[in-house]
Amino acid sequence: MRKLFNAFVVMVVAAPALVFGQGGDANKVLADMRAALGGDKVAAVKTFTGAGRTVRTSQSGQSVENEFELAMELPDKYMMRSVIANMGPQMSIYRNAGFNGDGPINLVDTPPNLSGGGGGGVRVMMMPAGGAMSGAGGAGGQQTPEQKAAADKALVLQQKKDFARMALAMFGQSFASFPLEFSYVGEAEAADGKAHVIDVKGADDFTGRLFVDQKTSLPLMMSWMAKEPLQMTMGSRGGAPIGAGQTFSMGGGATFTAGGGQQMTDEQRKQMQADMEARMKEAEANRRTVEYRIYYSNFKTVGGVKIPHTFQRSVDGKPTEEMSFDQIRINPRIDPKKFEITK
Repeated sequence: MRKLFNAFVVMVVAAPALVFGQGGDANKVLADMRAALGGDKVAAVKTFTGAGRTVRTSQSGQSVENEFELAMELPDKYMMRSVIANMGPQMSIYRNAGFNGDGPINLVDTPPNLSGGGGGGVRVMMMPAGGAMSGAGGAGGQQTPEQKAAADKALVLQQKKDFARMALAMFGQSFASFPLEFSYVGEAEAADGKAHVIDVKGADDFTGRLFVDQKTSLPLMMSWMAKEPLQMTMGSRGGAPIGAGQTFSMGGGATFTAGGGQQMTDEQRKQMQADMEARMKEAEANRRTVEYRIYYSNFKTVGGVKIPHTFQRSVDGKPTEEMSFDQIRINPRIDPKKFEITK
């Protein structure tokens, strides 16, 4: 796995030089990309499921491998189930995140032996980029209806952006759930060839650049500028219970903190909430705007559709995640419960 990440670092360093002023048509580039991905077979995709492994790299350089599941029902249902904390055998915390129309999917699934009672509980604080904090696992401050609505809206927008970046590489288009606009920028030159460069824009200041290989018409990479991920650590007071002081990043720029603890009083919960909010404000004030990248690779044909089986992510030139599909199904029946909106 380290070999793959070393290769990824080389790809990041060898960034292509952009040449402006080259004539081009974004619609034609995207049409050629859809043809390369499978043409009519791509257009016929209505549902998609996949499963595989992610390798996430922390700021300290440590790598953690976990499993994930993905489900899409085009055009407006998306759910990613991933491990956000792995504390040993049968001690993983999962998160289902996504959207159903404009409704949020945001479920933290904590095993019984970590969900409280007898002082062994784990506190999970979700911190979506630019959004309000929410609690799970039996702790967290109470939100007003207005605060919850704002947090849900921020979560759905973040998930739709993640969906858009993935779906564009898989299907060569945007969808009504998060429509995008495209314009031709120029060519990117690198040692291994040339790429078309397409500007991508969408709602909520969504911007990015899509790089498409001129030889194969397959997507290579998408880049965009955004605030760097929040990095915070918060353990419980008094003792060092399971999971205390662990911070985990969440792909699209969000992080969460897991901290264990004995049964907390209401006063202790309020104090922890106040401490977390103070640290969050401090961390937010120090965040820089940096470049994010997703590389698309390892294309394999499934059901007549050529799909990238590896997605490699970097933040500010440093590899942060490699997501690899082990299994993909095209147009399967999906249990509607996977897309249940979180109340």
